[in-house]
Amino acid sequence: MMKAVVFHGIGDIRLDDVPDPQLQQPADALVRFTSSAICGTDLHMVRGTLGEMESDTILGHERAGYIARCDTANAYREFDRREPG
Repeated sequence: MMKAVVFHGIGDIRLDDVPDPQLQQPADALVRFTSSAICGTDLHMVRGTLGEMESDTILGHERAGYIARCDTANAYREFDRREPG
C-alpha cells in the first residue's frame, strides 16, 4: 500500500492508503515519487468551481521522483536521468 491524496466529494479530500501500482505493459515503468503537490486546478475541482471530478480520483500531478522498476523492454533506461516535458 501507498499514501495518496484522494478526492471523495466537494470539499472532501483525504490522505488514504491505496494499492501499489503494477507494471501492466512492456514499456511501463514505476516511478517512486520523492515529492508531489496538488495545484490550483486540483483546488478548483475540490471546491466545485471548475468542472466535475469523479469520487476516488487521486490528486496531484506536480511530481518528482526516480524510476524504481521497469520491464525488460526499457530496462536500459532504469538509471537514466529524465527531464520533464
